[in-house]
Amino acid sequence: MSTFRLLETLDWDEPFFKRLARNDTGQAVGHQGGMVLPKPLRDFLPTLDVTATTRQSPTVDRHIRVEMFDGANFVAEGDVRYQFQTWGGTRSAESRLTDGLHPLRDRAAEGDIMIIQRRGDTLNRFRFVLVKRGTPEFVQLSQLISDRRWGPLDEDNPPVTQLLLSQTQNEIADLVKHPFELMRPQVTRVEARQSHLARSSVFRERVRQEYDSKCAVSRIDLSTPTMLKEIECAHVVPLERGGTDDIRNGITLTRTLHWAFDRGLFGVLPERVIYIPRLVMQMPENSFLGQFENKPITEASNETLRVHADAFQWHLQTLVSQWE
Repeated sequence: MSTFRLLETLDWDEPFFKRLARNDTGQAVGHQGGMVLPKPLRDFLPTLDVTATTRQSPTVDRHIRVEMFDGANFVAEGDVRYQFQTWGGTRSAESRLTDGLHPLRDRAAEGDIMIIQRRGDTLNRFRFVLVKRGTPEFVQLSQLISDRRWGPLDEDNPPVTQLLLSQTQNEIADLVKHPFELMRPQVTRVEARQSHLARSSVFRERVRQEYDSKCAVSRIDLSTPTMLKEIECAHVVPLERGGTDDIRNGITLTRTLHWAFDRGLFGVLPERVIYIPRLVMQMPENSFLGQFENKPITEASNETLRVHADAFQWHLQTLVSQWE
């Protein structure tokens, strides 16, 4: 796989980049720690409150989970420290990416390009791709970004900003303060890519939290050693049918069960147990589903965020009933 094909894989937001200075690589005198992040790029990383720094506490930080690649080759995965430093409150805050980045930083040289992407299905997982001078990918990339030192890779298609994510979090949190609406008043035919991705990211993150990243039907909890979860978040009433991003319209399912649920191969009765329609049960190919019939689902940890009964009823009447 080429670097550019890697960047275009599903479930990732649009990339941004920085040309690495000598200080970013640890080769400069003084060996300053980490990669400096120019202020405009902070918009694409989780929020840090610079006003929280003082002379007594000159640094504010958080950790982000990062998959690291040298070109298209995987190098490592780990936690990277993202920080604001004010040197005892004596200087303007400087943002850096430090601890944990060394597997990639040790390979870098001045003039290389670092590309950064956020996973589209979560809020705190990123991919860092080092593109070295002298490689064909570097030549292609240089033509794309011209003489820019940092910014979105595609200026006409920038990543989702943290401000938009924060606004979307507030909007989705506000939905559950009101009576559940089965359908949006009007189905939006065209939605800006950034807005759609922000809503999708926040919805998935919140639903996964409520179900502890476990399948609500099978209780399966598959995970990589670095805690990347297999679980998916399903809209009970699909967005394309007018459903909403209300947490009460979401449930966690394995990839296989998500596919089956979306096609009405099973549903959830008012008693909150699994129901499998007659034609589905008659097919030997679907015997896997039989183990779940009449079994109770796992509910959201917060009772007020359980899937609303109207959503399950719509799913039964609209998608499941076709297979009776």
